[in-house]
Amino acid sequence: MKKISLALVLMLFSISIIAQEEEAIKQKFIEETLIEAPVFGSHMDATEATQGTLNQYLQQELSYLAQNEYFDNEGIVAVEFIIKSNGDVSNARISNSLSDVLDQAVLDAINNSSQLWRPGKINGAATDMEKTVFVKFDIPGNATHNQLAIDYLNRAVKQVYGIEYLQQLPIAMDKQARKTSRKARYAESYLAKAEQYKPNDLSITFWQAKVYELQGRNELMHQQLDKYLELVHYQQYEENLMNEYDMAVITLK
Repeated sequence: MKKISLALVLMLFSISIIAQEEEAIKQKFIEETLIEAPVFGSHMDATEATQGTLNQYLQQELSYLAQNEYFDNEGIVAVEFIIKSNGDVSNARISNSLSDVLDQAVLDAINNSSQLWRPGKINGAATDMEKTVFVKFDIPGNATHNQLAIDYLNRAVKQVYGIEYLQQLPIAMDKQARKTSRKARYAESYLAKAEQYKPNDLSITFWQAKVYELQGRNELMHQQLDKYLELVHYQQYEENLMNEYDMAVITLK
């Protein structure tokens, strides 16, 4: 396990060094550019009344969901979309799924919010900009989403350590391969559950890359490593990114 961890860390470190010069150029551009993030609640027509906060809008649009009794889980739906220079919403897609019903409800609410946005601007000119919104579905009385994510992450890590232990046992290769494959599948499933409660988490993303490496799924491993680097970069500029994310909380009965 130490060997696997070291390999991933060295890979991340190497990629990070290669990207430093490019990031320096990007940061210089950002510092010299006045960027205004999109703002919810303002029509393109200034004579129209504002629509309140995004959280209030989503609470109203999704309030009917709290009355249904078929929800047996909770978590966070993340949706990414573009707010065009005219205030329209386009290219909305789910980036963190919870269930077909909840995903579609959130997607519909976001698509229906066209013309309720004041578009973002670059140096005073209205410009298409990307936006990410998180909608948290919460059941009162349950463990916090952070704790649930940690619990599932710990289960996944336990499975990965179990694979390391198996690799040290003097057992037949085919038997070892079957058990390793089974534990890797369990780990992948637990990480998916953890992500349901805590999307875009560095630790979850890192261990997902490690599990994909154990499974020999190199393309997915590299995708997760790329995502990991993006998340590291985002955390370094967290204050600048606060306007790019919104969280709405829907309480289920």
